[in-house]
Amino acid sequence: MDGPVRYESGDGIAVITLERPGKLNAIDQAAATALEEAWRRFDEGPDSVAVLTGAGGAFTAGVDVTDPPRDSGWAPNLGVTTTKPIVLAVDGWCIGAGMILLQQADLCVATASSRFRYPEARLGLSRGMATGLAAKIPHKIAMEILLLGRVTTAEELYRAGLVNAIAEEGAALATAKEWAAEIAAADQDVVRYLKEGVLATLPRGPGEAAEQARWRAARLPGNQRLLAGNLTPADLKGHR
Repeated sequence: MDGPVRYESGDGIAVITLERPGKLNAIDQAAATALEEAWRRFDEGPDSVAVLTGAGGAFTAGVDVTDPPRDSGWAPNLGVTTTKPIVLAVDGWCIGAGMILLQQADLCVATASSRFRYPEARLGLSRGMATGLAAKIPHKIAMEILLLGRVTTAEELYRAGLVNAIAEEGAALATAKEWAAEIAAADQDVVRYLKEGVLATLPRGPGEAAEQARWRAARLPGNQRLLAGNLTPADLKGHR
């Protein structure tokens, strides 16, 4: 896969890399489309575990406001839902949409110098997806992240339970791959059964549920033809 997202497959592990280092891997429409395709390829393909990372010393600076994605299919489980595990390898900035990706992932390895921020309250922009944080970490910590929009360290998020391990500088990806290899070597029927159970157990915020509902509705063939102006008389038969 060429362009803003690189997909590498080997030994049952998919390594998905955001490749816009000149923009701190900010997610524009092209990157969003490529990420959505990457999640679909991962879910339907032979790989057992995915590792998501960013190129050039940053994870992602969030949504590219000069060309924002039209929907949230760039995030797993807000678009493509998968019962295969996803591990994040974070180095550098993880802002906005990066926090959504962190929220939707199963595991996260970050370097000590990584910095996290969810600035939407300060920017006046939000689709409400991050409110689901309150289902995954203590309420007061979630509100601090959401409302204050401050820069947060990997150590703080480790204590909150959003980061699993803090790796040495430059070693987040290698550590995430090691974890992925352990998972890939396990019984995959049980791995997927366990994640499916977790997905059914964890509550979802209203923003998360709404985004996935919109994403699924937009992919209904009739809705796609409607938006493209290609409805035919056969589509309307029986509805007059």
